[in-house]
Amino acid sequence: MEKSSSYHHGNLRQTLLDIACKHIRDKGVDGLSLRAIAKEAGVSANAPYRHFSDKRSLLIAIAVVGFQELVERMELVEQRANGILEEFKLKGKAYVQFAGDSPEKYKLMFGPAIGDRLEDPDLMRAAGFSYEMLLRSIRKGIEQGVFRDVPVQDLADPTWAMVHGISSLLIDGFFEKDAQVFREQTLECPITGGCSLETLLENNLNLIMHGILA
Repeated sequence: MEKSSSYHHGNLRQTLLDIACKHIRDKGVDGLSLRAIAKEAGVSANAPYRHFSDKRSLLIAIAVVGFQELVERMELVEQRANGILEEFKLKGKAYVQFAGDSPEKYKLMFGPAIGDRLEDPDLMRAAGFSYEMLLRSIRKGIEQGVFRDVPVQDLADPTWAMVHGISSLLIDGFFEKDAQVFREQTLECPITGGCSLETLLENNLNLIMHGILA
């Protein structure tokens, strides 16, 4: 019989997702086990299968939640931004901040662990909604005459590639002072001297905006 002390009725799915994220953060995707998650949640070994058919289904669910959370952050930026230029920059910063806050979700959203994403319509739909947040800002900028009047995709793709690249550097530890690649004393670190994550992100966003302004 399942124990009910560790979660509220109807909230087991979210509990399992939260525990799974913690396990991925601690042990990686290969160390993820539905049985171990069930044990920590205080439920039977079969309970997770009522919500996730297998491990891949669980990984997809985590990625979908990640895209949804990213969209929520972008929507919050739209509500608070003062003008399209501020909105564009704040969305870029919010994107990278999300990756830093939820690296285990981010890696599933864009990494190879899930496999063929085209097989899952929910995942593709969630990913599409998140990308639409970038497209929406660029369309707005074009309509206002602030951004260059070119196909939206021509401006969106390099913008996404830039923030994704910085996000990947962040979650891979590139900005840590003791980054593995620079531990040898004979190799001078090229990001010393004030080139922090914030500086790099700000400079790249300014460069991108300079390139897309009308």
